[in-house]
Amino acid sequence: MSIAHDFEEHRRMLEGLAYRMTGELAEAQDIVQETWLRWHRAESDTIREPRSWLTAVCTRLAIDRSKSARVRRETYVGEWLPEPLVEEPGPDDRLQIEDSVSIALMLALEKLSPAERAAFILHETFGYRMDEVAAILDKSEEACRKLASRARTALRVEKPRFHARPEEHRRLLAGFLAAARSGAVEALEALLAESVELHSDGGGRVTTAPGILKGPAEVAAFLAGVWARARAEGLEFEVEERWFNGGPGAVVFAGGQPVAALRLEVEPGAIHRIYALRNPDKLVSFHRD
Repeated sequence: MSIAHDFEEHRRMLEGLAYRMTGELAEAQDIVQETWLRWHRAESDTIREPRSWLTAVCTRLAIDRSKSARVRRETYVGEWLPEPLVEEPGPDDRLQIEDSVSIALMLALEKLSPAERAAFILHETFGYRMDEVAAILDKSEEACRKLASRARTALRVEKPRFHARPEEHRRLLAGFLAAARSGAVEALEALLAESVELHSDGGGRVTTAPGILKGPAEVAAFLAGVWARARAEGLEFEVEERWFNGGPGAVVFAGGQPVAALRLEVEPGAIHRIYALRNPDKLVSFHRD
Protein backbone atom coordinates (compact mmCIF):
# COMPACT_ATOMS: atom_id res chain seq x y z
CA MET A 1 0.00 0.00 0.00
CA SER A 2 1.11 3.61 -0.54
CA ILE A 3 2.31 5.80 2.31
CA ALA A 4 -0.64 8.10 1.63
CA HIS A 5 -3.10 5.22 2.00
CA ASP A 6 -1.49 4.12 5.26
CA PHE A 7 -1.75 7.67 6.61
CA GLU A 8 -5.34 8.26 5.50
CA GLU A 9 -6.36 5.05 7.22
CA HIS A 10 -5.44 6.68 10.52
CA ARG A 11 -6.28 10.34 9.79
CA ARG A 12 -9.58 10.45 11.67
CA MET A 13 -8.02 8.92 14.76
CA LEU A 14 -5.15 11.44 14.62
CA GLU A 15 -7.55 14.35 14.21
CA GLY A 16 -9.57 13.14 17.20
CA LEU A 17 -6.43 12.80 19.30
CA ALA A 18 -5.10 16.25 18.35
CA TYR A 19 -8.48 17.90 19.00
CA ARG A 20 -8.80 16.31 22.43
CA MET A 21 -5.29 17.50 23.25
CA THR A 22 -5.84 21.12 22.14
CA GLY A 23 -9.54 21.92 21.95
CA GLU A 24 -8.85 23.83 18.73
CA LEU A 25 -9.77 22.55 15.28
CA ALA A 26 -7.24 24.58 13.28
CA GLU A 27 -4.48 23.65 15.72
CA ALA A 28 -5.47 19.99 15.50
CA GLN A 29 -5.40 20.12 11.70
CA ASP A 30 -1.94 21.72 11.76
CA ILE A 31 -0.69 18.96 14.06
CA VAL A 32 -2.07 16.27 11.77
CA GLN A 33 -0.52 17.98 8.73
CA GLU A 34 2.88 18.10 10.43
CA THR A 35 2.46 14.44 11.36
CA TRP A 36 1.85 13.68 7.69
CA LEU A 37 4.98 15.60 6.63
CA ARG A 38 7.10 13.65 9.10
CA TRP A 39 5.51 10.39 7.94
CA HIS A 40 6.21 11.33 4.33
CA ARG A 41 9.88 12.03 5.11
CA ALA A 42 10.33 8.88 7.19
CA GLU A 43 11.43 5.54 5.80
CA SER A 44 7.91 4.25 6.29
CA ASP A 45 8.64 0.82 4.84
CA THR A 46 10.82 0.15 7.89
CA ILE A 47 8.09 1.14 10.37
CA ARG A 48 6.45 -2.04 11.67
CA GLU A 49 3.48 -0.41 13.42
CA PRO A 50 2.30 2.67 11.46
CA ARG A 51 -0.56 3.44 13.88
CA SER A 52 1.74 3.48 16.90
CA TRP A 53 4.37 5.54 15.07
CA LEU A 54 1.81 8.10 13.88
CA THR A 55 0.18 8.29 17.30
CA ALA A 56 3.53 8.92 18.97
CA VAL A 57 4.45 11.72 16.57
CA CYS A 58 1.00 13.31 16.77
CA THR A 59 0.94 13.13 20.58
CA ARG A 60 4.38 14.67 21.01
CA LEU A 61 3.52 17.48 18.61
CA ALA A 62 0.26 18.09 20.47
CA ILE A 63 2.07 18.24 23.82
CA ASP A 64 4.41 20.90 22.43
CA ARG A 65 1.54 22.88 20.91
CA SER A 66 -0.54 22.67 24.08
CA LYS A 67 2.21 24.45 26.00
CA SER A 68 2.00 27.48 23.71
CA ALA A 69 -1.80 27.27 23.75
CA ARG A 70 -1.75 27.73 27.51
CA VAL A 71 0.04 31.03 27.03
CA ARG A 72 -2.62 32.15 24.52
CA ARG A 73 -5.39 31.24 26.96
CA GLU A 74 -3.90 33.65 29.50
CA THR A 75 -4.51 36.61 27.19
CA TYR A 76 -7.86 35.40 25.82
CA VAL A 77 -10.63 37.93 26.42
CA GLY A 78 -13.36 36.49 28.62
CA GLU A 79 -14.03 32.81 29.19
CA TRP A 80 -12.46 30.35 26.76
CA LEU A 81 -14.51 27.43 25.46
CA PRO A 82 -13.26 24.74 23.07
CA GLU A 83 -14.11 25.02 19.40
CA PRO A 84 -17.16 22.89 18.59
CA LEU A 85 -16.49 19.45 17.18
CA VAL A 86 -19.29 18.92 14.68
CA GLU A 87 -19.87 15.25 14.05
CA GLU A 88 -22.81 12.99 14.79
CA PRO A 89 -21.69 9.50 15.78
CA GLY A 90 -23.62 6.31 15.21
CA PRO A 91 -25.88 5.01 18.02
CA ASP A 92 -23.23 2.58 19.26
CA ASP A 93 -20.60 5.32 19.57
CA ARG A 94 -22.65 8.05 21.21
CA LEU A 95 -21.87 7.34 24.85
CA GLN A 96 -18.13 7.04 24.25
CA ILE A 97 -18.04 10.18 22.10
CA GLU A 98 -20.08 12.17 24.63
CA ASP A 99 -17.78 11.13 27.45
CA SER A 100 -14.61 12.08 25.57
CA VAL A 101 -15.51 15.39 23.89
CA SER A 102 -18.22 16.96 26.05
CA ILE A 103 -17.46 20.62 26.64
CA ALA A 104 -17.40 20.02 30.40
CA LEU A 105 -14.70 17.38 30.02
CA MET A 106 -12.73 19.42 27.49
CA LEU A 107 -12.64 22.30 29.98
CA ALA A 108 -11.53 19.95 32.74
CA LEU A 109 -8.74 18.59 30.52
CA GLU A 110 -7.40 22.15 30.30
CA LYS A 111 -6.53 21.96 34.00
CA LEU A 112 -4.19 18.98 33.50
CA SER A 113 -0.55 19.13 32.54
CA PRO A 114 0.09 18.23 28.87
CA ALA A 115 1.60 14.88 29.89
CA GLU A 116 -1.33 14.02 32.18
CA ARG A 117 -3.75 14.95 29.44
CA ALA A 118 -1.94 12.79 26.90
CA ALA A 119 -1.71 9.77 29.21
CA PHE A 120 -5.42 10.01 30.05
CA ILE A 121 -6.58 10.43 26.45
CA LEU A 122 -4.38 7.67 25.06
CA HIS A 123 -5.38 5.16 27.72
CA GLU A 124 -9.02 6.05 28.46
CA THR A 125 -10.22 7.22 25.05
CA PHE A 126 -8.07 5.36 22.54
CA GLY A 127 -7.51 2.21 24.57
CA TYR A 128 -3.72 2.06 24.53
CA ARG A 129 -2.17 -0.24 27.10
CA MET A 130 0.00 1.50 29.66
CA ASP A 131 3.19 0.03 28.22
CA GLU A 132 2.17 1.48 24.84
CA VAL A 133 1.47 4.86 26.45
CA ALA A 134 4.93 4.73 28.00
CA ALA A 135 6.52 4.13 24.59
CA ILE A 136 4.53 6.98 23.01
CA LEU A 137 5.42 9.45 25.76
CA ASP A 138 8.97 8.15 26.13
CA LYS A 139 8.50 7.68 29.85
CA SER A 140 8.53 4.71 32.20
CA GLU A 141 5.36 2.68 32.54
CA GLU A 142 5.19 3.53 36.24
CA ALA A 143 5.45 7.26 35.48
CA CYS A 144 2.62 6.96 32.98
CA ARG A 145 0.43 5.11 35.45
CA LYS A 146 0.90 7.99 37.88
CA LEU A 147 0.10 10.55 35.19
CA ALA A 148 -3.10 8.73 34.23
CA SER A 149 -4.07 8.22 37.88
CA ARG A 150 -3.66 11.92 38.69
CA ALA A 151 -5.71 12.78 35.63
CA ARG A 152 -8.53 10.39 36.57
CA THR A 153 -8.64 11.79 40.09
CA ALA A 154 -8.77 15.36 38.84
CA LEU A 155 -11.46 14.57 36.26
CA ARG A 156 -13.66 12.35 38.41
CA VAL A 157 -15.89 15.23 39.50
CA GLU A 158 -16.28 16.35 35.87
CA LYS A 159 -17.52 13.02 34.52
CA PRO A 160 -21.21 13.13 33.62
CA ARG A 161 -23.31 11.85 36.50
CA PHE A 162 -26.22 11.21 34.19
CA HIS A 163 -26.41 10.26 30.51
CA ALA A 164 -29.57 11.70 29.04
CA ARG A 165 -31.20 9.86 26.19
CA PRO A 166 -31.10 11.95 23.00
CA GLU A 167 -34.89 12.29 23.18
CA GLU A 168 -34.72 13.71 26.73
CA HIS A 169 -31.93 16.03 25.73
CA ARG A 170 -33.91 17.28 22.73
CA ARG A 171 -37.04 17.74 24.84
CA LEU A 172 -35.20 19.97 27.29
CA LEU A 173 -33.47 21.82 24.46
CA ALA A 174 -36.79 22.50 22.68
CA GLY A 175 -38.42 23.69 25.88
CA PHE A 176 -35.44 25.87 26.71
CA LEU A 177 -35.46 27.56 23.29
CA ALA A 178 -39.24 28.08 23.29
CA ALA A 179 -39.20 29.65 26.76
CA ALA A 180 -36.20 31.87 26.01
CA ARG A 181 -37.61 33.11 22.70
CA SER A 182 -41.02 33.91 24.18
CA GLY A 183 -39.57 35.62 27.23
CA ALA A 184 -41.30 33.17 29.56
CA VAL A 185 -38.92 33.59 32.47
CA GLU A 186 -40.83 31.35 34.88
CA ALA A 187 -41.07 28.55 32.30
CA LEU A 188 -37.37 28.92 31.61
CA GLU A 189 -36.49 28.81 35.31
CA ALA A 190 -38.52 25.60 35.67
CA LEU A 191 -36.19 23.86 33.18
CA LEU A 192 -33.02 24.89 35.01
CA ALA A 193 -31.36 23.01 37.86
CA GLU A 194 -30.59 24.90 41.05
CA SER A 195 -26.89 24.45 40.20
CA VAL A 196 -27.25 25.77 36.64
CA GLU A 197 -24.41 27.82 35.16
CA LEU A 198 -24.18 29.78 31.91
CA HIS A 199 -20.73 29.91 30.30
CA SER A 200 -20.24 32.27 27.34
CA ASP A 201 -17.33 32.70 24.93
CA GLY A 202 -17.21 35.84 22.80
CA GLY A 203 -13.45 36.10 22.55
CA GLY A 204 -13.67 39.88 22.87
CA ARG A 205 -15.31 39.96 19.44
CA VAL A 206 -18.98 40.15 20.50
CA THR A 207 -20.97 40.92 23.63
CA THR A 208 -21.56 38.01 26.00
CA ALA A 209 -22.66 37.46 29.58
CA PRO A 210 -20.47 39.24 32.15
CA GLY A 211 -18.65 36.20 33.51
CA ILE A 212 -20.22 32.89 34.53
CA LEU A 213 -23.87 33.32 35.52
CA LYS A 214 -25.22 31.04 38.23
CA GLY A 215 -28.66 30.05 39.48
CA PRO A 216 -32.01 29.73 37.68
CA ALA A 217 -33.16 33.31 38.29
CA GLU A 218 -29.98 34.98 37.03
CA VAL A 219 -29.56 32.70 34.03
CA ALA A 220 -33.23 32.84 32.97
CA ALA A 221 -33.42 36.63 33.29
CA PHE A 222 -30.29 37.11 31.20
CA LEU A 223 -31.36 34.75 28.40
CA ALA A 224 -34.90 36.11 28.23
CA GLY A 225 -33.42 39.60 28.09
CA VAL A 226 -31.23 38.70 25.14
CA TRP A 227 -34.20 37.52 23.08
CA ALA A 228 -36.30 40.50 24.18
CA ARG A 229 -33.62 42.98 23.01
CA ALA A 230 -33.38 41.14 19.70
CA ARG A 231 -37.15 41.41 19.17
CA ALA A 232 -37.08 45.11 20.08
CA GLU A 233 -34.37 45.71 17.49
CA GLY A 234 -36.33 43.85 14.83
CA LEU A 235 -33.81 41.03 14.54
CA GLU A 236 -35.06 37.73 13.24
CA PHE A 237 -33.34 34.55 14.34
CA GLU A 238 -33.48 31.06 12.92
CA VAL A 239 -32.61 28.16 15.16
CA GLU A 240 -31.39 24.78 13.94
CA GLU A 241 -30.55 21.69 15.92
CA ARG A 242 -26.97 20.60 15.33
CA TRP A 243 -25.04 17.77 16.94
CA PHE A 244 -21.67 18.81 18.37
CA ASN A 245 -19.32 17.78 21.15
CA GLY A 246 -21.16 14.57 21.78
CA GLY A 247 -24.75 15.72 21.93
CA PRO A 248 -27.60 17.74 20.43
CA GLY A 249 -27.20 21.50 20.47
CA ALA A 250 -28.71 24.51 18.78
CA VAL A 251 -27.22 27.03 16.36
CA VAL A 252 -28.76 30.47 16.08
CA PHE A 253 -28.60 32.17 12.69
CA ALA A 254 -29.18 35.84 11.86
CA GLY A 255 -29.22 36.88 8.23
CA GLY A 256 -28.16 33.35 7.28
CA GLN A 257 -24.99 33.54 9.39
CA PRO A 258 -24.36 31.66 12.66
CA VAL A 259 -24.24 34.03 15.62
CA ALA A 260 -24.33 31.55 18.51
CA ALA A 261 -24.05 27.85 19.24
CA LEU A 262 -25.66 26.49 22.39
CA ARG A 263 -24.78 23.20 24.04
CA LEU A 264 -26.64 21.98 27.12
CA GLU A 265 -25.48 19.54 29.78
CA VAL A 266 -28.45 17.94 31.49
CA GLU A 267 -29.24 15.96 34.61
CA PRO A 268 -32.53 14.14 35.30
CA GLY A 269 -35.27 16.51 34.20
CA ALA A 270 -33.22 19.70 34.23
CA ILE A 271 -30.45 21.67 32.55
CA HIS A 272 -27.39 22.20 34.72
CA ARG A 273 -24.88 23.74 32.28
CA ILE A 274 -25.35 25.99 29.26
CA TYR A 275 -22.38 26.69 27.00
CA ALA A 276 -22.86 29.58 24.58
CA LEU A 277 -20.27 29.99 21.84
CA ARG A 278 -20.43 33.49 20.35
CA ASN A 279 -16.91 34.07 19.05
CA PRO A 280 -17.35 34.21 15.24
CA ASP A 281 -14.03 32.44 14.74
CA LYS A 282 -15.46 29.40 16.53
CA LEU A 283 -18.68 29.26 14.52
CA VAL A 284 -17.08 28.58 11.13
CA SER A 285 -18.08 24.90 11.22
CA PHE A 286 -21.74 25.91 11.28
CA HIS A 287 -21.71 28.06 8.16
CA ARG A 288 -24.27 26.94 5.63
CA ASP A 289 -23.01 25.72 2.28
